[in-house]
Amino acid sequence: MKKTFTLIALLIGLAGINHARAQRDNRSHEEGVVTVVGNENADASDVEKVFKHNAPQTPNVNGLPRFALVGKEGKFYIGLGAQFLGEGVFDWGDQMPSALDMTPSSILPRTPGNGSNLRFGWQTSSIYMNVVAMPGNENQIGLFFKANFTGANNGFNVSHLYAKYRGLTVGLTNSLFIDGEAEPFTIDNEGPNGYPDMTVFTAYWVQDFTKNFSGAIGIDAPSVSFSYAGATEKVNQRIPAIPLYLQYAWGGGDSHIRLSGIVRPMLYRDVTAGKNMTIVGGGVQLSGMTHIVGGLSAQFNGAFGKGIGNYLQDDNELGLDAVATTDSGKMKAVTSMGVTGGLSYQFSPKLTGNICYSHLTNWMPDDAVDSGDTYRYGDYCTANLVYAFNKFISAGVEYDYGHRKALDGTGLHTNRVQAQLAVTF
Repeated sequence: MKKTFTLIALLIGLAGINHARAQRDNRSHEEGVVTVVGNENADASDVEKVFKHNAPQTPNVNGLPRFALVGKEGKFYIGLGAQFLGEGVFDWGDQMPSALDMTPSSILPRTPGNGSNLRFGWQTSSIYMNVVAMPGNENQIGLFFKANFTGANNGFNVSHLYAKYRGLTVGLTNSLFIDGEAEPFTIDNEGPNGYPDMTVFTAYWVQDFTKNFSGAIGIDAPSVSFSYAGATEKVNQRIPAIPLYLQYAWGGGDSHIRLSGIVRPMLYRDVTAGKNMTIVGGGVQLSGMTHIVGGLSAQFNGAFGKGIGNYLQDDNELGLDAVATTDSGKMKAVTSMGVTGGLSYQFSPKLTGNICYSHLTNWMPDDAVDSGDTYRYGDYCTANLVYAFNKFISAGVEYDYGHRKALDGTGLHTNRVQAQLAVTF
């Protein structure tokens, strides 16, 4: 743990280096890939810039279509895109149930004869629409939609559907507590286990105070993941969470450091007392990304709080926002911490390498009612190389390692090598 904090402190110190753009992966910082159709006078670079601003900032969420329709007077940009992600995955060690997501908290003990596994996946392939009306105008309006096939039985799953007007964003997308730009790039669909990740219906306002300073505040639709027991019951949630941040950016906005916070009022039913009870959870996060030297850049985050488990990647839907206690009818928030550090190196305009380490720990209340296999902490390591053949086709290979430790001391670990072919239109 001491080594982990040392790494994070080092990366935070590097954030003070004022330099040019922070490169990570060819897919997340592409340039010159949009072709305008139907308007010879349109500036393709401007269309591309507007599309980037309108799309989610998470590195593995592609929102930059290769072709755009532009109105004759330049009053609207429409991009319809699709991305095929074909993957071959080989696992060995303990069992990882998903071929798409490397999730340390979900590792299961291997069974005899099943120490390795070869699988293929395509479900993270997606279609998306990026639309902007009145671009460059103070009344610019944006709409973004994206869906893949990760629903039940490979069903259609909408991951983003939101509108933007000036500084306001409303719809289904990442919570404001998630600093998408600072997340290290992984071929693995889920990504670092200790990194915040929450898709929710949200509304937030972003305000630029100066050229370098900005801030934001919003509300997230209420949702909780509790571990109920004894005289505790689930009730409808009715109080939204409140995320906010302050950010300092430099290098044209391609490097930044951000301080985020969130307040989460959460309700449950105390059957013994015969009334609803409120737990107020909350957390803070320090995150950012920065260029270091040459083609080398860094990404980092540290998040800590009580009742924020469902906002952390590995704790999603594990019932670790709050747990029942031995005091009949009472629940208490779980304390969680996630730290992540990543490095990227741009070997050439076509070849990029990324490495990442992430850790997540949960601390139960002393009087918690929990089972021995409850997730205590986990580690996630990854390294990849991504090569872009052209603006349509890229390929990558990645090694992933996951480790899980339960409250009873049981430890499990698994390894994965995966190759991916990405075709983007």
